Amino acid sequence: MDPLFIVAFSIFAFTSLFLEQWIVFGVDLRAATDPLGRAWRWYAETFDPLLLDRLLSIRVMFGIDAFVFGTFYLVLVYAFVRRRNWIRLPALLYASAMSYSIVVYVLMEAFSEHAKHTNLPMVLLIGSPYSLMPLLLIYRMWKPNPFGAVQGTDIGRFSPRLRPR
Repeated sequence: MDPLFIVAFSIFAFTSLFLEQWIVFGVDLRAATDPLGRAWRWYAETFDPLLLDRLLSIRVMFGIDAFVFGTFYLVLVYAFVRRRNWIRLPALLYASAMSYSIVVYVLMEAFSEHAKHTNLPMVLLIGSPYSLMPLLLIYRMWKPNPFGAVQGTDIGRFSPRLRPR
């Protein structure tokens, strides 16, 4: 299961750090001429018209994803590759925050004035990795030492007196 997390969080880092900037900075997707802006416009016009209005709430939500979660995905990838148990609490906090964020976003999609034009099944399908991975991460991080007792990684990390000699 860990390779799935590494691949998923690498993709999430890319989408958060590079693709979501069009939404975060309020680019008018209707007037976008660059290839990624046009791709966003196609997606918004076809499935998710809420993104066309550049609402502050959506921009803030995407901004948190871009600048907080985007960098955290890189930390998650590092922790999974290096099997670092210290990632457990931050991962659980991330998974909780992301799950909350997904619920808010889906409710906005379902009950906003754009709801009649939103292709909600497709929005849910496209967004499903962002919904499922946090839940899988909670399951994976449930045990106190999710990567087991890996020698030399976590023991004494913050206290030189506890390091084995």
